[in-house]
Amino acid sequence: MDHIIEHHKFQDALKQIAIEQKLDFEDVKKQGANCIKELYAQQHPMAKLMSVKGFDYILSRAYNDKIDVDPKGIKKLMKLMQKNSVAFIMTHKTYLDTLVLISTLARYGMPIPYSFGGSNLAFPGLKQLGNNAGLIFIRRSFKDDLIYKAALRHYIASIIDKGDHLTWNIEGTRSRTGKIIYPKMGILKYIKEGELQSSRPIKYVPVSIVYDLIPDVKQMTEEGKGQDKKSENVKEAVSYIKKLGNDYGRAAIRFGEPVENEEHQQAIIPDMEEDSYADKNTLPRFAFELIHKTNAITPVTTVSLICHVLLNDFALTKKEIEFKVNRLMAYIGQKQEDVLIDRGNKIGVTIQTALNLLQGARIIHKSRAGQKAQYSLVSTEYLPATYYANMASGHLYHQAFIEMALVNIKDDTSANRITNFWKEIMKLRNLFKFEFFYTNKPKFSSEIEAELFRFDNNWRTIIADPKGDISALLKKQDLFVSRAILLPYLEADKVVCHTLNSWDIDDEFKEDDFIELAMFKGKELHWQSKITRLDSVSKPFLINALRFAKNANLTPEERTLDYDGLEHWRNQLDDLSERLFYLKQIETIQDRKGLNGDEPLEQNLVPDSGTDEIHEVDIIEEGPHITAFFDMDRTIINDFSAKKFMTTRLFSGKTTAKEYLTQFATAGVFALGNRDFEVLTKIAALGVKGIEESAFVELGEQVFTDYLEETIYPESRELIEKHLAKGHKVVIISAATTYQIEPIAKALGIKDIYATEMEVRNGKFTGRVSEMCWGEGKARAARKFAKKNNTDLSKSYFYTDSFDDYPLLEIVGKPVATNPDSRLSQVAFENSWPILRFEEPIGKPLINGFRTGLAAASIYPSAIKGIIKGVMTMSRQEAADTTFSSIGDLGSKMAGLEIAVKGKHNLEEIRPAVFCFNHQSAADFFIVMKLIRHDFTGIAKKELEKTPIGPIFKALGAIYVDRANKEKAIEAMQPAVDALKKGVSVAIAPEGTRSGSKTLGSFKKGAFHLAMQAGVPIIPIVIKNAYMAMPKGTSMLKPTHIEVVVLDPVDTSLWKLKNINKHIEEVRNLYLNELEN
Repeated sequence: MDHIIEHHKFQDALKQIAIEQKLDFEDVKKQGANCIKELYAQQHPMAKLMSVKGFDYILSRAYNDKIDVDPKGIKKLMKLMQKNSVAFIMTHKTYLDTLVLISTLARYGMPIPYSFGGSNLAFPGLKQLGNNAGLIFIRRSFKDDLIYKAALRHYIASIIDKGDHLTWNIEGTRSRTGKIIYPKMGILKYIKEGELQSSRPIKYVPVSIVYDLIPDVKQMTEEGKGQDKKSENVKEAVSYIKKLGNDYGRAAIRFGEPVENEEHQQAIIPDMEEDSYADKNTLPRFAFELIHKTNAITPVTTVSLICHVLLNDFALTKKEIEFKVNRLMAYIGQKQEDVLIDRGNKIGVTIQTALNLLQGARIIHKSRAGQKAQYSLVSTEYLPATYYANMASGHLYHQAFIEMALVNIKDDTSANRITNFWKEIMKLRNLFKFEFFYTNKPKFSSEIEAELFRFDNNWRTIIADPKGDISALLKKQDLFVSRAILLPYLEADKVVCHTLNSWDIDDEFKEDDFIELAMFKGKELHWQSKITRLDSVSKPFLINALRFAKNANLTPEERTLDYDGLEHWRNQLDDLSERLFYLKQIETIQDRKGLNGDEPLEQNLVPDSGTDEIHEVDIIEEGPHITAFFDMDRTIINDFSAKKFMTTRLFSGKTTAKEYLTQFATAGVFALGNRDFEVLTKIAALGVKGIEESAFVELGEQVFTDYLEETIYPESRELIEKHLAKGHKVVIISAATTYQIEPIAKALGIKDIYATEMEVRNGKFTGRVSEMCWGEGKARAARKFAKKNNTDLSKSYFYTDSFDDYPLLEIVGKPVATNPDSRLSQVAFENSWPILRFEEPIGKPLINGFRTGLAAASIYPSAIKGIIKGVMTMSRQEAADTTFSSIGDLGSKMAGLEIAVKGKHNLEEIRPAVFCFNHQSAADFFIVMKLIRHDFTGIAKKELEKTPIGPIFKALGAIYVDRANKEKAIEAMQPAVDALKKGVSVAIAPEGTRSGSKTLGSFKKGAFHLAMQAGVPIIPIVIKNAYMAMPKGTSMLKPTHIEVVVLDPVDTSLWKLKNINKHIEEVRNLYLNELEN
């Protein structure tokens, strides 16, 4: 910090301030030093790691999947950050934006930028933690403080000089409308000035972040209706994190090309005439260029598109939504690659997922069940829906302008029709200039021309010819966007126009008072049916409409109003409303034709360029000439085997003094910065000289049993099984010793291993290493195995987490980065290698064993509780309900199962029903109990009746079926049919047995016969990852976040017995689609 304070440039700046302000230089120096101390932040490795882990945790509470990125953008950014300081200019939708950026950069091995925060959050403790993680706390206001300004400017220059990076939200506040809003110049000004003082440049990279759903939207839209804004403090921040759930879908981030200071700026400033700054690259122009470029790269969510189509129609079936959203996706996908965050997924599955999210957020509701169900916006939620729709508006407004301009000239038969078309385009551009960010007129005209080719390749001739049929041109179109895009702004403009027209010019014109009056006026106009939506009466929309009026000189000036101008504006708005009505009529006809003629969309995919990061490995070719090489630590197991091995040895009481000394020596050498694995291993080997090898063989077995067995990734088990099934050879090739590797290899059925070998003579260690299997040593071992076994390395695989294994990655044809470190992440991305990231099993056998015992034991107190309830109510069903719900709650809590449910309403809305669940592990027992809870019984295999808990459940109505005897099985199912007819639901696993993995087994017919006989629907419960709670090969439950999706009821009333196999396959496909999603 001292070198920053004492830097000659800073001292010169302080001296100049002292002279100009006639202040004592020593006092100025002291104040300057204090300002630097106030601003100073550093990125301490441990604090940075903690913040990244903390951010990942917070995001995981809100968003289920990984953050969506554009791989090409990530690759470009990696290269840019290697050579330049980067200033990330972010959009601001939610408090989580900075977390998304930092989490993304950390995930792909890029440096973490310094960020800015308000000094109001710089509380003791939080300030120190924030400073150590690279958070710069700045004052909210320092307009007249020249010393603070100089300090901020100089401190930013010092960050750039070091080659470090910066990030901030250029909008200054969260968007209340879903659109990107006006930029704030403050921080940008000081970074640009800091760059001038620095000895090196900085690259300004636009960053756009969007989300399926946003936790803040409800609160922000309520603020738009007039509710007070909540204060921002630590208490509110903690409360915000606590309220996060797991029903917000996905987040997406995009990085744009860097915007250069020197290049010609094409974006316009809405408040100014374009010719007034034609040759000036001012700070505002640069800021608007950044905003415009950010707007252009904004990702598009399926939620946003569904809100768009529902804002255009009162209610739509799922088929109609798919039809309309499919067209929007095709249009946007053609305009820009990889902007759709659900690209490559099945449209039907994607849309159902988005509908579930919106239903869960209570933004839409569904009327009626089955195929004819219709979705519509909840009457109070138009503003949140508009918010989400607006997130895609930057990709659609050109199309909207063209639609409106074409309607305007449809009856024009003059020779100047094409001129009139362009005049109307420019009028629309001016009218909505405070809603969208434009380029200058020549560039904007080129963008409109590019869009017109989508209407018709011969558009110019049709428009120019006075006899050209514009109505026919419009009726050929399959996509209309203007109503959903423009209606809120038109109606906000109407409200402001009417409010101005009725304004008492004797009153002082204050904007805040005017907006309050406009809020009231909007409600009046809605009551008079002059506007259609109350959501247009929102402060952010009204403020922009007033901004336009002020720019057009339509607000009171010196107690006068331009009533003629207001009349012209009102007529223009009414005319535009009529055009929207005309377009809606055409759209309704076109949609009807399309829906009647189009093929089903279930197999259609969201447009995709096919360049994403690969998260699955294709294992296609068979044969023993292919080998799959696996590293062990952090690839096969989620731990470092050497750590467990040595700590177990050290605490065994058998460790010699020499072992202690060499272990401390190894730790000391490592702490001094020596990361050479070979050197460290050789030092450690000296300590075991003279020890019996058999002691380490026993130790390896003990460590495996006590610790490592539970840390084997289920995904690595599955990969190894796939390779073995293809006839491939599988080899563990690790820097660990044979004593660590052999028990794991044996458990996985792997015969061949290559390891670091300790030299042994007469059954004792000599203190030397005979074979080092690290770095180039791994490549050497692979070549040796390949030569001996006729392996084709060009077709072979290597799975590893470490960049240190690059020599072996380089010689195989199919390298796979598996849970990669930051350096390997970057290399894998640059080379387009597959990247696998596994869920992390946590090896705690003793705790997990205790946890499993408690979960199982929860059955008995739950049964007692149920018996008491049954005696009190004289009802067996009440006893069963109390028992089952208690087992679900208590058992899942004891087992450490956190269950997140989508489609929860489907559990209650239609009963009785046959609840079918896919069976992955014993954890399903607790999950099903917790979900269904009451008025149900279960069907289980006969063998469970003889277990200690069998009689309890039989007494509560459980039905046991002998699967080996078909006739008895059918007979045993009759009580289930009777129960359903009495209003009691039935839970059953149609697979009949546990899969132990995410693989879905074939479905047996029993559940389907049952539903048909009882005349009830089937409700599919899709359990996505319960196999992780009890991995295959183990008998212990471990803490797991379980994801469950309850799908819409499947109506069986029209099913025929002859078609049962077809119906079973249809239902099974619902599971497959959801499990793939």
